[in-house]
Amino acid sequence: MKGLVTKENGKMLKVHIMRKEACGQCRACLSGMMEQDMDIDAKNLCDAEVGDWVELELQDNAFLYAVLISYGLPLIGFFIGLFLGHFVVGPLVPLPDSLVSFVLGLAGVLLCYAWIKSQNPRWEGGKYLPLAVRLTSEGYEV
Repeated sequence: MKGLVTKENGKMLKVHIMRKEACGQCRACLSGMMEQDMDIDAKNLCDAEVGDWVELELQDNAFLYAVLISYGLPLIGFFIGLFLGHFVVGPLVPLPDSLVSFVLGLAGVLLCYAWIKSQNPRWEGGKYLPLAVRLTSEGYEV
């Protein structure tokens, strides 16, 4: 995907890109299903400057890891909450086991998302950021 560098800060760039319908190639954004402008941060690997056009890529497996973190961990939290609600807490409270299980499952999801959010600064500077890998010509082609 190509983008226009709008801001430079050392080894980081702010890149303006236009998402195309179902672009799907770099997967730098998860909601790329409609045409819309957006600004993203990227690592500057090609010594780009403000006004340059760059090609963006993600590191190998970064998209898969991001999906596993974003969806897999909350799913595990949900199942743990269901299990605890049904077998541990449910028999101890005078409420239906299914209600207790659902509430604890929901609490597990929320706890996982809170943990993911607390770890966000660590992941923002890591391998999950897009990379500006080379200078390119002007244009929004995908």
